[in-house]
Amino acid sequence: RLSYPDPAAFTRKYAAAIHGCTDWLRTPPIVSTSLNGKIYAMGATIDSDWEDRSYVTATEEQAESALEGVPMTEMEVSASNDGSDSRNSDDEALTIPESTYSFLFTEAVGSVPFVFSLGIAAMSYVCLSLALANNLKGASIPANIDMPVRIAQYLSILIALLMEEEIPTGLYLLRRFSQSHLKSRFPEVSYHKFVISSIMRIAMGYLFLVNVLVVLIHADTVIEIFYDVLALQFIQKLDDIGFSVSKMEVLGKCLQRATATPYFHVDFRREKESLELKWRVRMFLKAVYFINLAVFLVIMIDISMRQKCGDFFCESISVKFGNEVWQDAIVQWPEDSVQYPPGLIEKMVLVYSYFDGVYVKDPSRTHNGRPIYVEQKKSDQTPFDETTPLYNPYQELHVAGPLIDPIKPAEIKYCGGYWVFSHDYIQKSRKDKSDETGCAWLARSPEAAGFDLEADGKWQIWTGKVVDTDVRIRCNKCSDDADCNLNGVCNDSGKCDCDVDEDVIYLGTFCEVRLEDKCQTIIGEQYGDVWAVENGIFSDRVSIWIGGLSEPFQEYSRPVYSYVGGLPEDQAPTEGNSLSLIYSGNRWMRITLEGAYNVAASEFWLWQTTNYHAFWARAYEPGVTTLVSEPTYNDYPVGVDFHYVGERGNQFGAFGALYPAQVNNISG
Repeated sequence: RLSYPDPAAFTRKYAAAIHGCTDWLRTPPIVSTSLNGKIYAMGATIDSDWEDRSYVTATEEQAESALEGVPMTEMEVSASNDGSDSRNSDDEALTIPESTYSFLFTEAVGSVPFVFSLGIAAMSYVCLSLALANNLKGASIPANIDMPVRIAQYLSILIALLMEEEIPTGLYLLRRFSQSHLKSRFPEVSYHKFVISSIMRIAMGYLFLVNVLVVLIHADTVIEIFYDVLALQFIQKLDDIGFSVSKMEVLGKCLQRATATPYFHVDFRREKESLELKWRVRMFLKAVYFINLAVFLVIMIDISMRQKCGDFFCESISVKFGNEVWQDAIVQWPEDSVQYPPGLIEKMVLVYSYFDGVYVKDPSRTHNGRPIYVEQKKSDQTPFDETTPLYNPYQELHVAGPLIDPIKPAEIKYCGGYWVFSHDYIQKSRKDKSDETGCAWLARSPEAAGFDLEADGKWQIWTGKVVDTDVRIRCNKCSDDADCNLNGVCNDSGKCDCDVDEDVIYLGTFCEVRLEDKCQTIIGEQYGDVWAVENGIFSDRVSIWIGGLSEPFQEYSRPVYSYVGGLPEDQAPTEGNSLSLIYSGNRWMRITLEGAYNVAASEFWLWQTTNYHAFWARAYEPGVTTLVSEPTYNDYPVGVDFHYVGERGNQFGAFGALYPAQVNNISG
């Protein structure tokens, strides 16, 4: 097409100028023109001394004499008054892309270039598929991320869409090359192979985008995002790299010749189409780009909002504090206490394992952008009851109204750069509950900047001074049956449904406690006293039904044993009372239950046993616990050394004087 500023001056007296001779036309054309909007041209050799110039000018007579007897090609001429180039990308010439994907239709099936192209495509698909599988395997979406990481995520969406060229290239080729158009230049080329090649490009592009999306969703550092996205882009570029290397004859002459064929040098002009069809096709390509962008944004915004709402934080955790003891813990009762004088401050023995167990995320509160985990009941891992019974057999004066304070649960939260364990009633000193970080912590993790509670290892714990101790924290979510110790089934909600076999029952969050049928009744070594697993520990001996099955009543994920008989009179419970062997975090204790068989006290014991907490129930108070085991994590008290609790005082340590309860005072 030729653009000329003044059509009136475009007369037959002057020759036309034509620019940009093509590579395969070795000599410039001689042209003849007319004012009817047509231009007639042919290829011709002017003189032997012709020099390579951008245009040639000839007179009318020279042109007409040169054109005599030569077939003419008719070309349209457009004229404009402003001299501007009105052509768009649709009007420009297009060549077949220099990519190994093009070998799939330009070369014969089974030829070296064809096989090489398949190999490059297979390599790219395999690499991206492996990357996708690796990113999905065992990966979890971060509970939350810092603002720089979130900014990098959204910037990487735009970067990835700009770098990704296989999808627009494949769609553009299918748009520009119809079967007839391709066959007009290269009749030997199979159009079906051309379509398959373009579809492979598009599929590769979407596999790349899916990989990028997975990387962005699971990333929690800025550098991780950019490294992974660039690595994926390198894999996607293997076809272009393979073509460039082949063009340099690095991989042999056969591949080099395949890159030099006319397929990659012939210009294809756009076929004539209606303006409406052009507009539809152009809008389709733009729509594909913006649809990809919209999909990315919708998914990432959804993930971001769910992270902000705490949906990816662990819903519950199991905590084990170890064997540390604070002998003179300072406890201040609240001003609204009904069980103790309001605001009373007293000292109690704090055995940190009393606070072992399940902690559940508070759905209504966060701290420093992270969840607050609240301690749960030791019997069934549900929240402690907020209402209390009206009768307390331990109270000398019985008046109307509650005489027991509800259990105040402990909390684990993020504060001052640490995950901390704290309780509103327990403080390190009488003066101040907090430290320089503003956190009234009793135990705290190593400094942690992340959002996930991955806090296993050495914690600092307060025992009147700061000491280091091992703390184990585990998210209570299973991914397969192995997480349930193969003693149960991991259900769709990520919880273990423990097996109940004929001769064994499995207890615990991960079915880790094995209670064999033969161990539901145990016998004391010294006196032959008999203890049985408790299915109903109240005055009416009603069984506890959980999930439709009668299961042993449990505390701290261990069965509760009730006294049956066999103890000497000085150790046996008096009338109306009972004895129980109860696990309290890391020790078994023989506890006296005063009034357990008193019908009037049944409501109290129902509340007390289901809300049992070894610290707040003062389980180790004089007269309550008379026998205590060595620290143990055994499933039941068989094979564990026990001690009688004797004198109390600072000279005896936190548990007082302990006397062996085994035959002949032996241990082990």
